[in-house]
Amino acid sequence: MQNLNNETIIIGLYESYKKESSSKIELDNFYTLFTYFPCLLIVACDGVIDDEEWVYVKYLARFMADTHRDEVSEDRYAELIDDFYNELVFLSDNLDEWEGKLIEGLRSYLEAHEYEKDDILDILTLFAEASDGVSDIEEVTIENLKTRLELES
Repeated sequence: MQNLNNETIIIGLYESYKKESSSKIELDNFYTLFTYFPCLLIVACDGVIDDEEWVYVKYLARFMADTHRDEVSEDRYAELIDDFYNELVFLSDNLDEWEGKLIEGLRSYLEAHEYEKDDILDILTLFAEASDGVSDIEEVTIENLKTRLELES
């Protein structure tokens, strides 16, 4: 029963996101978007995404598209990179509105998909280390996300 409730929460979040963002994102891609969303929080944790950090946002979009690469044509794969990048731009411009909603949706999702917690923590750390090691603010953000998402028991 809990899985059904989690699914209902996520579908409601998806429908709300599509409506408010005017996005055409498909549900399976939305799962990818909110699963990798915490990485955007790492990139934006100092409050501003500078030119160098936008490179990481582009890398994140490619990383997200890679999760679907075997399922789509090369043309669709290229479109997915652009689509995910555009979604990340929207979210970066609207973090105040969407951070809590997406983190709560992801927390709910992870209740039913515990096996993904380690992967999310690994990806967070990877993105934090990508720039010159993990900064103090990135470490605080990771610790905060660990707590909010219940990534460690």
